[in-house]
This record gives sequence, structure tokens and C-alpha cells, in this order.
Amino acid sequence: MKTASVTALLATALLTGPFALAQTAKIVSVTDAAAPVPGLTVISDYYGPPPMGNPLAGQIPQMPGFPITIGGADSFAPTRSVVFADLNRDGFLDIITGSTDNRVYAWDYTGASLPGFPVDTIDMGQTAPSVADLDGDGDLEIVQFTRFLNDGHLYIIDHLGNVLPGYPLSINNNMLAGSPTLYDLDNDGVMEIIAGERDWPIGYLHVIEIDGTLWGGNWPILLDHVPTGSAAVGDVDNDGAVEIFYMSFVSMYLFEVDGTLLRGWPKQIRDATFSYGSAALADLDDDGDLEIAVGAHGDRPGCYVYHHDGRHLPGWPNLVTSWTYCPPTVTDLEGDGELEIIFGRGGAAPGDAFWAWDTRGNTKPGFPYRAPYDGGSDGPLTVADINGDGHMEIFADCNLTEVATGQGWLFGVDSLGNDLPGFPLRPHGSTYMRGATIGDVDGDGDYELGVVSRDETGVYVNLYDLPDTYSRTNRDWKVYHARNRRGGLYPAVTPCPGDLDGDGDTDQSDLGVLLADWGCTSDCVGDLDGDDDTDQADLGILLGDWGCTP
Repeated sequence: MKTASVTALLATALLTGPFALAQTAKIVSVTDAAAPVPGLTVISDYYGPPPMGNPLAGQIPQMPGFPITIGGADSFAPTRSVVFADLNRDGFLDIITGSTDNRVYAWDYTGASLPGFPVDTIDMGQTAPSVADLDGDGDLEIVQFTRFLNDGHLYIIDHLGNVLPGYPLSINNNMLAGSPTLYDLDNDGVMEIIAGERDWPIGYLHVIEIDGTLWGGNWPILLDHVPTGSAAVGDVDNDGAVEIFYMSFVSMYLFEVDGTLLRGWPKQIRDATFSYGSAALADLDDDGDLEIAVGAHGDRPGCYVYHHDGRHLPGWPNLVTSWTYCPPTVTDLEGDGELEIIFGRGGAAPGDAFWAWDTRGNTKPGFPYRAPYDGGSDGPLTVADINGDGHMEIFADCNLTEVATGQGWLFGVDSLGNDLPGFPLRPHGSTYMRGATIGDVDGDGDYELGVVSRDETGVYVNLYDLPDTYSRTNRDWKVYHARNRRGGLYPAVTPCPGDLDGDGDTDQSDLGVLLADWGCTSDCVGDLDGDDDTDQADLGILLGDWGCTP
């Protein structure tokens, strides 16, 4: 593997040169999606000077009850971090993750396991689960892909920790790639599961119903190599119907829901391949349809952007300096209506960790960001306005751990690339390929940051209590692939009729707008559930009538 070989050469030169350096860090990488055994953890030695850094880094406290230590396999680390979702409908967000110890976990914000959890699985949940109300009954389901080596299963677990009848489901005894993408493709009120099946040396893209049946017609779709990443879903060509974007190791595909290819696809990139990096969809040129941002590695690693017909967006691609598995993230950093793409690179070569570019491919002021040890960030990068200043903050993983302390890094920077107060965070173990999840789990007005870290002996679920008062907007990208059900579509929060104040969220303030319109402010028309109070429950009734949820 390229990362390991570059590291070995660097180590040899430093150890035998006239100014030999001590080992100061470990570099973490994984075998790619086309390897005989994909996702295998590779740990190499790094020899170099002590890290540059902020002496106040790592000063942000964790929530009481965290970090939590869970199990993991020796050679396989979990990826894509945690999901925040209100499984038990108590008004607070729960923390959900799978791990390579063959378990799916769920805790409340105090660190207490939810009833029915953890759930034992046949094999390991290496990639993060996806969460959504699949059947429209008001309760959330967890969808988890599990694997052993190249085989695996699909699980659907309800909010009480029960595995749904008919599951776990095996797809030809093969491994399923990435995290599940959940979407109601046929508009019947029930979400489908989009999954890539690895059948070396090829693959298939499946659409699976909640009852475990497979779509017929043109499905499953034959892929020209093994699958990688999670499917992106959106109305790419602005024709009123969604399309599905997916990648094999060597090709990019854009499908109609019936499985037919759109004109201009599939496409390949000369001297580049695709591995773990799911695509982002956004209207980058403000023309009403969606562009497709893709991360590629191989001999031409970088971020590539395409129109829906397969043409390059002017100014792209932007190449990076080493191997990358990074999925692009889209946001509006300054809130000025101009979008940006955030993208990182991995590898062991000295250089920059992650970039922010405008839609024309120009590097934003303050970027690229350089990591303390010259390491990289090629896990999912997330963004949120954690301090209410109207600008997005960026959070990124790191592929290094410090030998002296056993700690890794989780970077947090402002829209100009400056370290945030208290960042980088210093969890025990590496955050590589996991990254941050952002949300107000305890409802106290400030965000929490969840990240999974891993060393050679354990897996740790960290939950940091961030300072300041946040501002929710539809510019947030707070979890891997934009939302808990994945899909990679920007904006991640789409206002529905309940978002009456236009802040990208549906909450108590929207009920205030309604009450003002109705000419009252308390217990009058707003008390829709008859409990003599006007509150969030009344808003929920309205949103149910409108077909959306808070």
C-alpha cells in the first residue's frame, strides 16, 4: 500500500541519516476497497520532531459518563463515527454506533445504555449505521451493515433493540460497502435501503425493501468493479425525480430510479480510483440542477466536480498531495450565499491536511490547514456554527497518534482556518476515518461533539461538551454524508412548512410565528393537544399534518 511504503522509506532515511530522529507518532491507514481484505488497519511508525500545537488544545471537557470504552477487533477499526438521534423519543439525542466487536450500541447523553442495547450481531459493524423512520410509524430504525472478511449481513434494528423479522439478511454471502443510504425512492411512504454488494472482482448495486425483498426490473445493477462508499441521492438533473449516484472502484455511475443510466455515464478518471469516499450533491453554480463532487485517489488524488451530464465544472479538479479516502463536504462557510467544498487527504508525506475551495476551485483564505505532525485528514469532514457567529466551523479527523501520550487529534477550525479555542481535541487513540458528529444531545443550547477513537487495545466513544451557544442553519453538515440516513445532498436540512422563521430548524420559535399569525401567544388556538399548554407537542401535531417532523 502506498501509505505504508512511503512511511517505511521515510523512517529508513531518518533512522540512518546523520540527524536520526526518534519515533514520535504512529500513522494509521487502512487497505483500500479493492484490496483482498478491504478496511484492514495498517499502523506504521513516524519519526520526526515533536508536534507544533496550541498549549490550550484538548481543554474542552467530555460529558459526564464519557468516554465509554467498547470492544473492537485487533485488525479492523470502526469508521464514520457516531449517529445522534432520539431513539426513545424523550426529547434528547441518543448516541448510536456499531463496532468491530460484533455489537451495535446506543446510549443516552449520560452514557447509560438504552433498553435493549447493545445488540449482538453475527459479524462486525465496521462502518457507521444509518438511522431513519423507515416505515413512517414515528419510531426510528437503525440500519447496520456488518462484515467478517468479504462476507456480511444487513441488519434492521428497531428503537427498542429488536432485530426486525427476516433479518439479518445475507446478500449472496457477500460484504456490503459503506454505510446504508435510506430513501423513499418510490414515494410509497416507506424508505428503501441502497447497498453496494462486493462480489470480487465485480459488484452490484441493490435497492432493498424494509421487508428484505429486492427490487426487480433493472435491479440489481452490475458494477464493473467492487463497490465503494455510500450512495448519493438527489434530483441531479432537475426533472422532478431523484437520481442515484454511486461508484465502483474504477467508475462513477448516475442512475434513474428504474436503474437506467443517465447520458454521459458511467465515467472514469485516468490514473485515479475510488475508495470509501462518497459523493456530495449540491447546486454549485446556481443553475437549478445539482453538481456532483467526488473524491478520488490513486495517481491523481483530489476532488473532482461534474455537471449532471458528466462535464467538468470549470475550475476543477483540484489535486492533493497524497492518497485520500475523503468524501467531499459542501457548505456556505460565511453565510454569503456562496458555497464551498471542503476536502482532505491522508498519507504520511509532509504537507497540508485539508482544504476549503470556492465553487470555482479557488483556495479560500487561511487554507489549506496543516496538521501538527504533517499528517492528514481523509475521513468525513463536518461543519456547524457552534458559536452563533454566523460562520461555519470545520471539524476533521487525523491519521496520527502521539507515541508519548497515546493521544490522537480531532481538529476544529474557524472559517479562516484558525484553530478554535480548545482545539485540536486530544482523545485517546486515533480519530482516523471517523471524524466528528455534531448535535445538541442534552438540549441545553450548546452543541456536543461525538467522535470514536481507537488505539491498538480499545475503541473509545467520546462526547465533548462544546462551549458557546450555537446557531442552527440549513448550511450545517453535522454527520458523515450530510444526514443520519446519508445521501450526501446539500443542504442537509431542507426547510419544510414547519420552518416558518427560516432558520433551517423546526422548533418552538416556529410555533411562536404561528401563534402571532393567529393573534395569540399562549393557551388558545395553539393548544392543539388539549393539555392547557402551547408547546413543542402542539407543533408536532401541525407538522404531522404537513407531512414533516421536528
